[in-house]
Amino acid sequence: MQSLNLLILYYSRNGATRQLAELIAEGVETIPQASAILRTVPAISTVCEATESSVPTTGSPYVEQADLANCDGLALGSPTRFGNMAAPLKYFLDATVASWLSGALEGKPACVFTSSGSLHGGQESTFYR
Repeated sequence: MQSLNLLILYYSRNGATRQLAELIAEGVETIPQASAILRTVPAISTVCEATESSVPTTGSPYVEQADLANCDGLALGSPTRFGNMAAPLKYFLDATVASWLSGALEGKPACVFTSSGSLHGGQESTFYR
C-alpha cells in the first residue's frame, strides 16, 4: 500500500489551534502507511515594513504551494475571528488560485477545525465564507 501524506495546515496565534493540529497529527500517525505534515502560515501585518522571518522560531515550518500539490489529503485549522478564519490563513488561501484552477487539489479529501475563546464565538461559520 502506498503511503498517504496528510497536510495539516493551520494558523495559531496563542497556541490553541496549534494544539488541535498536533493532536490531529498524532491521530494520523497511528494509521499504518499515513504520515502527517504539519505546516503553518506567517502572521500578516497592516504595516508594510513589518515582516516575519522566513523560518518560524517555534512550531511548524511555513507552508509552500508545493505542500498543497504533494499532499493526499488536507486539514485546515484556524482560530475564529468574528465568525471568520484568521487573516493569515485566508491570505495564504487567496494566493492558491493557480492550484485550484490547475486541478492540483481535485479529489483530495479535506476537513476543517477551529477554536475560539467563547461558547458562541462563531465557530460554525469560520470556514463557511
